[in-house]
Amino acid sequence: MIFMNKQRVGNSTFIHNLNQGSIFKIIHRHGPITRKELAENTSYSAATITNHVKKLIADEYVIETEKGSSNGGRKPVYIKVNPKKGYMISLNIGVNHSQLYLFDLAFEILEGKNIAIDHQKDAESNLLKIKDEIENLLEKHQIKRDKILGLGVGVPALINREDKSLEFAPNLGWNNLEIPKFYARYFDFPVLLENEAKAAVIGEKEFVYPDIENLVFVSINEGIGCGILLDGKLYTGASGNAGEFGHLIIDSDGPKCHCGNDGCWETLASESFLRDEVNRYLGKDLSIDQIYQLDFEKDEKLKSIIKRSGCNIGIGLVNIINSLSPEHIVIGGGIIRAEGYLMENINQIVDQKSLKISREFADLKFTELEGLATVYGLAAQIFNLSVEIVT
Repeated sequence: MIFMNKQRVGNSTFIHNLNQGSIFKIIHRHGPITRKELAENTSYSAATITNHVKKLIADEYVIETEKGSSNGGRKPVYIKVNPKKGYMISLNIGVNHSQLYLFDLAFEILEGKNIAIDHQKDAESNLLKIKDEIENLLEKHQIKRDKILGLGVGVPALINREDKSLEFAPNLGWNNLEIPKFYARYFDFPVLLENEAKAAVIGEKEFVYPDIENLVFVSINEGIGCGILLDGKLYTGASGNAGEFGHLIIDSDGPKCHCGNDGCWETLASESFLRDEVNRYLGKDLSIDQIYQLDFEKDEKLKSIIKRSGCNIGIGLVNIINSLSPEHIVIGGGIIRAEGYLMENINQIVDQKSLKISREFADLKFTELEGLATVYGLAAQIFNLSVEIVT
């Protein structure tokens, strides 16, 4: 991930002690929790827990909450994170619209909205429009800027991690764009830039599959991107952009891809493929949203198109299973709206063509976070890095 302005982290993030920061993270993940439960389930002594919890309460990082039931004697007191101590902003920039979400410190969504991308205007104009929406969001909820832990920006793009910039977003038509630097002109809180699929796999790990160490998130929108967790860590490779499985060649005689090759996975399995095939058959110019409203079961040709989409998705997943042998693959992105039509054909291809031993270990599901895996992942990255910086 790329993080700007690390030296200026909001006042709400200054937890100065390593043990205190670790205890805070445990409370955040498992709270409400008692002091006794903290001591019993960690390596810290009861005295250490008591001292650090006292400090966390004094600094308003955590609060005492409802007293639990008791079989006799004093009722236990539970502690949990103070949700108003800090906030995270997540911005997932998509091809047609962007998602802007505001989270409190307990990862509750205070507000979320979609912002249309205007393709008639340049990238900076769209970023300025989003900047205004961020300011409106903070004003509406009366949140001071020093309470913001950071702004996380997800993009469907290759990222230059050394230059802290978006290098190439083919489906947006954006190039060489220093998004963190751009927003640093207007905001003094940290700005994180991440590929949207890589942020999404973190969202799935943090909020759905905390015990899964080898996880792949496949984001199928206009194109296809993947986020990879290996041994519990985000894998980015030497370039910082590992996971571009959308450019696996699955048919060398297939359509030309924007990357210059023919028959890349995303040319035959993305929403763009589905939209183009349906419109070619119907002789129309339907949007992908309109296409998802169609009943594919009532028309044999439409049925064959959606079946081909599912089979093509499956072929790419076979390559991922055979090469990475993940414990879990999660499919997300706009394509989840066609899950009911796709899953049978996806599973059929994956079962037929995957290496048997790898397939046995790979669980395959559509996302449970609906269309919010990326925004949750960005919020988690901001939170985790904020605590790590000061501990």
